Amino acid sequence: MKRCPRCEKTYPDSETFCETDGTALVQAGPAFAESAGGGEGQQIECPVCGGKAQPGELICNFCGARLGVEPAAEQYTPPPSRPAAPSRSGTVRRGPSPSMRITGKMPDSDGQGEGRSMFGVIGYVIAAVIALGGGAWLAIHLSSSGAPAPVANASPSAAASVAPAVPPGPQVALATTMPVQVTGESASTPERNQDTAKKFFEDHKDGLLNKYERALGGDNTIRDAMMVRVRVLPNGSVDAVSVRTSTNPNPAFDAEVVKEMSAWTYSPFGGSEVEIDYPIVFTNDPSTENALESQLSATVASLTPTSVAEYESSPLQPTPAVPEAVSSPPPAVPEGTPAAPPVAVAPPPAPRKHHHVASAPPAPPKLTLQQRVLQVLSSNPKTRRVNCYTSGSTVTIFGKVFDDDARRYAERIVRQVPGVGNVIDSLTTDTSEWAAQQSAIAAQLSGAGLSGVTVKVIGRDAYLNGTVKTEAQKQQAVTITENAAPVHVRGNIINVVPGNMFGF
Repeated sequence: MKRCPRCEKTYPDSETFCETDGTALVQAGPAFAESAGGGEGQQIECPVCGGKAQPGELICNFCGARLGVEPAAEQYTPPPSRPAAPSRSGTVRRGPSPSMRITGKMPDSDGQGEGRSMFGVIGYVIAAVIALGGGAWLAIHLSSSGAPAPVANASPSAAASVAPAVPPGPQVALATTMPVQVTGESASTPERNQDTAKKFFEDHKDGLLNKYERALGGDNTIRDAMMVRVRVLPNGSVDAVSVRTSTNPNPAFDAEVVKEMSAWTYSPFGGSEVEIDYPIVFTNDPSTENALESQLSATVASLTPTSVAEYESSPLQPTPAVPEAVSSPPPAVPEGTPAAPPVAVAPPPAPRKHHHVASAPPAPPKLTLQQRVLQVLSSNPKTRRVNCYTSGSTVTIFGKVFDDDARRYAERIVRQVPGVGNVIDSLTTDTSEWAAQQSAIAAQLSGAGLSGVTVKVIGRDAYLNGTVKTEAQKQQAVTITENAAPVHVRGNIINVVPGNMFGF
């Protein structure tokens, strides 16, 4: 009996090399013979894997080989279906049958079949692992160096069916439900028709957007739709601008819109002047645009030819031309008329000497009613931020004062100006603005579960007080306050009072 010194497999004496690893076989020693033929009561050694088994056991617990077969009696019967191949020693060596190659098992008559099936299974597993590893490497290599994966392109019809989203933020646009109207003798000419007026507005509305964004900095709730009338002269300059009506009367904002549009310059042409009515919508919430247009349409429908504009600028006054002195020709003398005798011309009198007397200063120009009212308002520190405009004897005051007492004071001193018949008060107060900011901050603090925190707003500063349970809640109150209004937390005296063990 021979054995492989590497894997300890046993072979008949006719074999020379191990079928598993190709190692040259050696003769089995006495120790193997002794262990294989030991007496009863001794452990039996497996002839395949060398594992120990108890006397009387027929199958090895380690490799499943048959026990109790004498080495000398083990014979390898070659299957008739495979041709014999000569071994290196010249002896005939036979391979396993086709059934053995498929199943990986040796014949049950040989004790080594089960051991060889184990190595066959291990070999298949190793081959599968190698194949999987190679496939993974190939996939990674192709994904890193290959062409980019194709991207499905959306069809034009699908892309066209998706309406573009309206970007958030302040918007200034012409109303979609009301047309731009151009009136005058030249309203139908290409230089002044409706399409030209609309295009001119779209090209110059950025200035109005800047005015609106600046107004939102003081009051982020301003949303307005107004009908603005612009009178354009033949040379392209704007003669007058007026806000005929609006959905949210705001004299300060109306004045900014009129000022901006008064600086527009249209292209000159040889026709006559025209008037253009622009329905303009100012909003920072696209969902309110339709409602504003509906309100504007209703207010415009109620206007009459005699309705007074909500706000208007003074028209440009043309400079009167000074007539030149024209000398009349001497009367014609009929022929045959004797010439008149020369008339003696007296010499001019000698110039009289005058004493130099200082001339009186020119009389100051007469102030308009608006100028007189502004002069009174600017002379008092309480009303220096108040502005006004006039319509006949009616004076509208707008701007900002500190509190309601200053508001009443401004109205009283304007009524005392000579020529003022009625006063429309459109003033706002600092205290009311601060109170509105306080309410907004308190609502957000309560919504975040910080109902124990109070806030006081004075100008651009906020002061926090109250109690919270953790330092994180104290910092959260500061963050909520500065995000809810354009203020900075100047004082934070919130006390941190931890709750009991249950968090209450």
